[in-house]
Amino acid sequence: MGMSFGLALCIVYLSGLLLSAIAGNWQLGVLMVPWSGLAGGIAVGLWGLSAPRHLRLGWPPRYWGSLAVMFLLATIHITMRSPSAGAPDISNWVERAEAIGGQQVIVGRLVDDPRLNRDLKGRFFVSVQQLQVLDTQGELTFQMPVRGRVYVTAPLLQVTGLHQGQLMKAKGQLYRPSPAMNPNGFDFQAYLAQRGTFTGFVAAELRFREAGPWGLWRVRQRIVQTQVRALGSPLGQLVSAMALGRNAVDLPPHIQDVFTRVGLAHTIAASGFHVSLLLGTVLALLRSRLGTTKFVVGSAVLLGYVTLTGMQASVIRAAIMGGATLIGVAMNRRVMPSGALLLAATLMLLVNPHWIWNIGFQLSVMATWGLIVTVPAIVRRLDWLPVTWASLVAVPIAATVWTLPLTLYHFNVFAGLSVVLNVVAMPFVTVISLGGITSSALALVSPLVGGAIASLLYWPTKVLLWLAETSSHLPGSSIAIGQITLWQLAGLYAVLFCGLMLTRDRRLWLKPLLAIVFLALLGLPLGWRSLTQHQVTVLAAGGDLVWVQQQHGRTTLVNSGDRKTAFYTVEPFLTQAGVNHIDRAIALPFNPNYQDGWQSLLSDISSKHLYGVDETLAAIPSGGEFHRLPVGESWALAGLTMQLLGTENPIVRLGNDQQSWLLLPQLSLPLQDYLAKAGSVLQSQVLVWSGDEISLDLLQAVNPQVAIGYGDRLSESVERELLQSGIRVFWTQRDGAITWRSHQGFHGYLETKHRNALLGG
Repeated sequence: MGMSFGLALCIVYLSGLLLSAIAGNWQLGVLMVPWSGLAGGIAVGLWGLSAPRHLRLGWPPRYWGSLAVMFLLATIHITMRSPSAGAPDISNWVERAEAIGGQQVIVGRLVDDPRLNRDLKGRFFVSVQQLQVLDTQGELTFQMPVRGRVYVTAPLLQVTGLHQGQLMKAKGQLYRPSPAMNPNGFDFQAYLAQRGTFTGFVAAELRFREAGPWGLWRVRQRIVQTQVRALGSPLGQLVSAMALGRNAVDLPPHIQDVFTRVGLAHTIAASGFHVSLLLGTVLALLRSRLGTTKFVVGSAVLLGYVTLTGMQASVIRAAIMGGATLIGVAMNRRVMPSGALLLAATLMLLVNPHWIWNIGFQLSVMATWGLIVTVPAIVRRLDWLPVTWASLVAVPIAATVWTLPLTLYHFNVFAGLSVVLNVVAMPFVTVISLGGITSSALALVSPLVGGAIASLLYWPTKVLLWLAETSSHLPGSSIAIGQITLWQLAGLYAVLFCGLMLTRDRRLWLKPLLAIVFLALLGLPLGWRSLTQHQVTVLAAGGDLVWVQQQHGRTTLVNSGDRKTAFYTVEPFLTQAGVNHIDRAIALPFNPNYQDGWQSLLSDISSKHLYGVDETLAAIPSGGEFHRLPVGESWALAGLTMQLLGTENPIVRLGNDQQSWLLLPQLSLPLQDYLAKAGSVLQSQVLVWSGDEISLDLLQAVNPQVAIGYGDRLSESVERELLQSGIRVFWTQRDGAITWRSHQGFHGYLETKHRNALLGG
């Protein structure tokens, strides 16, 4: 009874934390979390008092009372540990420093080693000690001791030689991180808040002393340098990432993108696979030794690996499970894997309950659970294969099935070739990971020997990278399925658990039925939404105008912005919408670098028809036909009419069966007055403009009911004038993406209920 009650306590604690997700979802507020915990605790207690004895597992009422208290304590614990900025936090001084004016300076110590972002700038966290403000002459005008962490970006040359633990001084500008402004956009504010950080800093100049002679960064640097010298770039970084995890290595972004797209992201993240491989090798080498020797050596290896990889949640979970295995070996007792997994997850979440929102932690736990409960059953059914081959097939299938709902929920993408690719790649991944770990250990003793071992991994690594890159270009390698809801996620896992309980059931019709239910839960809501959806969205695209219409499964995109906007804003939006191809792409020169944006976007998402005014657009591989847009003529594009009113200044009028839209680039007031002479041809219900000053004559000619500003600024006088005229005003930089739906009208993204950032959505 003791062990079963202990497991029940763990399950109830985890359930309390998960309930906080439901209570905190849709922005119901932090106070709802403990109240929901109280309600759940009361429900558990009442069950223990009123349920039939056989359903109470024979436990006395005090046991059920303990479970009820644990349920409540879990929700209180996660509420109290919610990240918040205290009084001395530097985030409370951002506005004060801006009001003083001048250059801002922060002094503090690095929390981690600098890493490169996609703009090839260094990024790192600093534990600040002091904030200073300098005047235009460089003289100190304000100084205040502060606390907290700051996310710093700096030019690459400035961060050379900077490492974890160093004291540094940085000149630059403080800022407040922004939330997600578009559906499926990156929530920078939540990302930093999860790490206890509420302030960003753009550094122009750094000063620091030379790093000390020793530190973990020295160890990682020695390993990476050894493997890069032996294999070159990027193969050396790839081997280092597969040995230590990508968080400990600057792996080129395009390789990370390729491995993520084809379902191989787990191979470049330090995870349970790497820990199991490492621990299995240690136990195999020490198989003739005493259990205590295995425990001591295995524990030392696990501790060293966890430290070297940077204390990542998935590695810590695997290390705790490995530690439980070592204890069982030392005591000559068998460890129950599912119990060890539950204990490891509970211990971690007692230390940091917010790890439950960490996507890596979630995927690691569910993948491990899948290996424990599903691999044996698959291997039994593959008894016609050699055991080794059966395991190579069973492992990726089990891990994929149990992580699939989470993957769909968080990333809205199904890697259609991931199972086959993982089966094919598993031998290479095993060799490279084990060889990389061995090379890393030997590099600490002798870089020459470590490099010699690493050089043996050249062809396996080359083949693995070729497999990933080739697969990423095959049809079905990455299928956008759209955003699934929390209830769909719960339903998919309910079906999987039902299938697990029916593993040995002889009724053959039940399992196909469960498969049909699984697909129906996933496909029917998404299909219904696609067929009935009729909406237009003006994205918050950092000053670029991006207009998207989704109508009954057809997608029309006007503009993609520059390369950065296409990658960070447009593509994630289309992915969450389940768009795998664009029906009509309209490329207009709203941005000087607009062709770069289309080049980036259309390399991942094809378009049946590409329309533009520049013939050079025909050279962009879009997967469809190119059509030149004539000026002045009205085009009918399957439910959408379009009229281009200029080429040097691309003015576009769009209309569907319910709304007409006029899209304007940034125009001077004389040009606006000249445009107003076009008269009634400009009349539209919605005006989309840059947000700058607007001509009264043009406003009268358009006569809009709604005005949407997409630029970096919105003129206060213009907004006031529009509101006084009865025109509803939106601004994407303030309200987020602006969406019009046929039955709901207009709303801004930040005004609506959307996924709580702590859920990873």
